[in-house]
Amino acid sequence: MNFDWNSDTIRWYQQANTYSGFFKNISDLIVPKLEGYSTLCDIGCGLGLIDLELSKNIKSITCIDINEKAIKSLEKSVKDREITNIESHVLDYNDIDGKWDVIYVSFFGSLNLEEFLPHCKKLIAIVNKKSSSKFCPEKHSSSKETNEKVEESLTNKGILYSNTEVSFKFGQPFASIEEAKKFIRIHSPKISLEDLEKFLLLYLIETGDKEYPFYIPHMKSMDIFEIEGEL
Repeated sequence: MNFDWNSDTIRWYQQANTYSGFFKNISDLIVPKLEGYSTLCDIGCGLGLIDLELSKNIKSITCIDINEKAIKSLEKSVKDREITNIESHVLDYNDIDGKWDVIYVSFFGSLNLEEFLPHCKKLIAIVNKKSSSKFCPEKHSSSKETNEKVEESLTNKGILYSNTEVSFKFGQPFASIEEAKKFIRIHSPKISLEDLEKFLLLYLIETGDKEYPFYIPHMKSMDIFEIEGEL
């Protein structure tokens, strides 16, 4: 997924993670799967929020993403936290030529996971499940790769895998109603004013929190796929 990272989407994503602890929750599940391994590559890393968490539990992390703004945001986070074992590169995943103990992919490249296997001993992939929890107006949102499609793809290709189903909160907090409206418009650009107002009436809640008085709840359901690499 080539996410449209900009100052707004970067800020919202980071705020949602801080508010929910989403990537800390994922990290807690991933860390035991890294036992015995020392190098990891996150392909399509985005802001690298999972890598900031995992950096405490593995010797070396390489982060790769095609989006320069995302990588610059990650590099700032790494510098601010004085993390020394994360290196990052602006790079298309098709151009990787390295080898690592573990390759991690999150909501990215899920229907072609076999392409990563020659580069690792183990592949961990986070894949969306279909969810009844509405985060943006459904009729305006784009379709995504889902766990069912990934399972079908792996089975058809004869690739053995194990998977674990999980679900965590990853809703979006807002400082104002206007910010919530801007968020919806960016993620659902074709939405009408009427549909926007209806959606917010149904799903925007007041939190009583001074910093983020408004919130759109969302449960993000996922499968964690594990596949043996070819190294």
